[in-house]
Amino acid sequence: MFDFVTRWTACSRRMAVLAALVLATAPVAGAIAQVTSLSMTSDSGDYIGLGQTYFLTPADGTFSGQSLSNAQVSFDFHDATFTQWWHLDFAAPSGQTLAPGAFFNAARYPFQLASQPGLNVDGDGRGCNMLSGSFQVLQSSFDANGNVLSFDATFVQYCEMGTAALRGEIRYNANVPLSLSAPSTLTITEGQASSFTVLSNDTAGSPVTLTASGLPAGASFVDNHNGTGSFGWTPTLAQGGRYLLSFNGTDTIGNAGAAYTQITVIPPPPPNDDFNNATRITSFPFSSSFDATNATTAPDDPWCYGANQTVWFAYTPSSNIRLEANTFGSSYDTTLSVYTGARSSLNQLVCNDDANSTVQSRVRFDATAATTYYFMVGSLFLQNPASLVFNLLRAPPPFSFTFTSSQFGSVTSSTGAVTVSGTVTCSSPAYVNLNGELKQMHAGVPINGYFYASVACNGVTPWTSTVYSQSQVFHGRTVALYTGGKASLMGSAYAFDPDSGQYLQRNISTTITLRGK
Repeated sequence: MFDFVTRWTACSRRMAVLAALVLATAPVAGAIAQVTSLSMTSDSGDYIGLGQTYFLTPADGTFSGQSLSNAQVSFDFHDATFTQWWHLDFAAPSGQTLAPGAFFNAARYPFQLASQPGLNVDGDGRGCNMLSGSFQVLQSSFDANGNVLSFDATFVQYCEMGTAALRGEIRYNANVPLSLSAPSTLTITEGQASSFTVLSNDTAGSPVTLTASGLPAGASFVDNHNGTGSFGWTPTLAQGGRYLLSFNGTDTIGNAGAAYTQITVIPPPPPNDDFNNATRITSFPFSSSFDATNATTAPDDPWCYGANQTVWFAYTPSSNIRLEANTFGSSYDTTLSVYTGARSSLNQLVCNDDANSTVQSRVRFDATAATTYYFMVGSLFLQNPASLVFNLLRAPPPFSFTFTSSQFGSVTSSTGAVTVSGTVTCSSPAYVNLNGELKQMHAGVPINGYFYASVACNGVTPWTSTVYSQSQVFHGRTVALYTGGKASLMGSAYAFDPDSGQYLQRNISTTITLRGK
């Protein structure tokens, strides 16, 4: 499969140049319907369509078309956020035009032989290195400069010379005797009533009979015998999934048309989806797990590394307590924040994305009796599925640590090399970085040296470091040697507090004794 950077750049340029050709049609009864749409059905195992069915119209995004002559055309589609895009190429063999007719033995455009037609359908980051296929032009028209005015073609494509096919039809400003319109995609929740109207447009003004296929259990479709049909359905709690509905129309003189609607049925959002419906925690400690995939975001949800798929909990402690809330055990990258106050004027106490090198979250804070605390759990990115685990429990004491130096250091008399040591004591495991200066006076002239160390602190943990000295001038000769005796040590230690998200600093200033060895 090939890289789409070059192809997408060219595609973007074509769409910009041809913005004036973008079509958004609304058929008028009795007039010739100009239809723009892309419908595709992908076999299982087809790399391009991934075994899915697609039906896209100008209601779903932007279509554009380009041709350098009446022998080659290209079409592009993209939605508003460019999360879905498709590109199609059709080319006649050398010396021929894309007049209505069948084109067999097609190869990947633009690498086909001169005697072959060219075909290529790619999109959403997927394309074929090699392909075979065919297409049939049902309608085509071009202006005097070779620009495409209208086009209608069916196609079948086999990627990498396989047997799984991508079949479809591209219509661009196509004049269709009988056209149908219906929502191309629809997402509804279980238990939610849904209905829409299917419209037909017949250029001959002939009566149209409408039917539907692929209806899920409990759904209904009624031909109103006036060129319209009514669809209705309330999916049950057991009918989650994706459904493809086909609406078909025929008139009395043999014209036929179709429209497709893909319905996705999802579970309803969790009960605590909104701040006003926050789950009230009445027992402590507390743990809850549920599916948060279909959680939504309210316009006034606060920000904590974004605000996606938010759910809410509330707790009012009866006494002062240090609390920990976490999402350990969840299946996705969560965010977690804590608030006090009222909706739309909440005061954020703490916000966390990842904790302990995991994609789950944890916060700790000191809570005051009779104060209500609101916990918002979100996702860093939209997740599907999103299995949430929320825990609220008593937190351990706040992180603390101390930094000390030993009373004695060692010095090698022949080299002046000094080693200093001490301990750091941490209330919970943490990495501690420390540095400092060691100064010793020789006849009023200081010898300065510096030390540093990094230790994994867990309880009382020793540290040790070599002192790196600087040369000084003493009675006309270079002296960089510490000797046995008193020396002044000043140092600082830094440790990361996972609760506050800040580094804590501890300082010492003391006198030590260097012992020779």
